[in-house]
Amino acid sequence: MTEIPEHLLRRSKERRAALSGEGSATEEAAAVTAETPRAASPVRASAPPDTAAGGATPPSRPRTVAAGPEAAPAPRPGPTRVKTPMWAMGMLLILPLWAVVYMGAFGSRAKAATNSPVVVGAGYYNGNCAACHGANGEGGVGPQLNNGAVLKQWPKLVNHLAWVHTGGSTHIGQTIGGVVVTASNAMPAFAGTLTDAQIADVVCYERVNFGGGPADSTNCPATS
Repeated sequence: MTEIPEHLLRRSKERRAALSGEGSATEEAAAVTAETPRAASPVRASAPPDTAAGGATPPSRPRTVAAGPEAAPAPRPGPTRVKTPMWAMGMLLILPLWAVVYMGAFGSRAKAATNSPVVVGAGYYNGNCAACHGANGEGGVGPQLNNGAVLKQWPKLVNHLAWVHTGGSTHIGQTIGGVVVTASNAMPAFAGTLTDAQIADVVCYERVNFGGGPADSTNCPATS
């Protein structure tokens, strides 16, 4: 039997395929096979440029981290200021005015009281009259003056002043304040010992302090 050459068989097969429509499928399969790329071969990793000879890896340098901006210090709280209440501020404003009113109402009055005839007359009485009439006007050698007795004996201011000026020599034999006036117990005249102003102060003191009278012109004569 004679063997048919292979190229003749292939050509006959292609011819039959072309007639049956199988040729187009074959061509498409060949085209897909031709366009499929080959798988990329693995690439060998090259050694890093800094690799030292002999394969030893040098130590890595420490990374320097840049420091951020320094945080600003927290503000320190200032001293707490205590607020003054409104009512206290009002009181502080009123205090100077109150001081002025107080000094006007009481300051001059205290000064006047120190220089009043009653206060000044007390000194003259203790130095010149208390030895005979008693420190509290209770009487002794001289007649009693306290408990209103002085106003009963001399209801008029002018008679009281005359008694102190002239003394008791003009009243010998008379009973004054329950005491009979004699030459031995007669009150001396103070006209030459005390001034008229000082006598007026003594009389004012006796009539106000011992007699209980008001410190006005009925008991305290005006002195210059």
